[in-house]
Amino acid sequence: MIQRCHSVRNLKNIFLSPYLLLSLTSLIWAGNFIVGRALRSDISAIELNLWRWLLALVILLPLGYRQLSQNWRLLIQHWRLLLLLGFTGIAAFHTSVYTALKTTTAVNAVLFLSLSPILIVIGSGISRKDSITRIQLLGILTSLSGAVVLVAHGELDTLTGLHFFRGDLWMLFAVTMWSVYSVLLKSKPKELPQLSLLVGSIVSAVAMLVVMFLVLQQGNTTVVWSLRVFSGLLYVSIFASIVAFLFWNRGVAEIGPNRAGVFLHLMPVFGALLSVIILQEGIAIYHLAGAALVFTGIAITTRTAK
Repeated sequence: MIQRCHSVRNLKNIFLSPYLLLSLTSLIWAGNFIVGRALRSDISAIELNLWRWLLALVILLPLGYRQLSQNWRLLIQHWRLLLLLGFTGIAAFHTSVYTALKTTTAVNAVLFLSLSPILIVIGSGISRKDSITRIQLLGILTSLSGAVVLVAHGELDTLTGLHFFRGDLWMLFAVTMWSVYSVLLKSKPKELPQLSLLVGSIVSAVAMLVVMFLVLQQGNTTVVWSLRVFSGLLYVSIFASIVAFLFWNRGVAEIGPNRAGVFLHLMPVFGALLSVIILQEGIAIYHLAGAALVFTGIAITTRTAK
């Protein structure tokens, strides 16, 4: 009986491991970029983000009602933190990403996103929310080089021949907002559950997105409703919003923003893997080399966290 209890506990620890949760987050968010790029002509960036989080809120409220009723005083007490989280990680970040994907390439977008771990380290240093060693920085740079190899398909000409677009400025703003969001998560009160924190952040973000929609689009919708749009909204609402955000917030709370940020470099790895599985593309040497560098970098960074 004791041995069985230990087995169940070990299995639970594996599934709740911050490293597994952060890895799954990158896998889910790799799909979010694909959806955002695919729907660029069917819906505006603001509306995609607004509908995404409205649907997520509709799903979360019944699930978290009891917890919210128990923690409403804490939520009101920390309203400034909720506003900042809602603006940086939800309203500003995703709207900027979807805007960027309308005018820039997926290669450029992923390259800019790969800068997030570096910006998180800088933000943590400025705010003194998390410290980093030289070895950890080496791990981040190693995984960054692997991400670049994957995005560039192992060819230097791909990088030197890159063309920059207006959307790249939106991506630069987006990764800055995400870095600020990740650093701010370290300010979460220990007594405030992750679900309550996420719902509070979504409520503030939805209010901001409604104002943005009314001001920038004068309340005029541009959505071309179809099965593709509805399916994409379901994916980004349930998986990329609820599941991935809960996983990311939990992972950052467990190991800190600096060490969690390096897992974003798994996105091009998963992108390549999805291409092999779904599109039946072949595996090239640069796939293996890039993935090896990313996993090496993550191993160096997380090993020093123990």
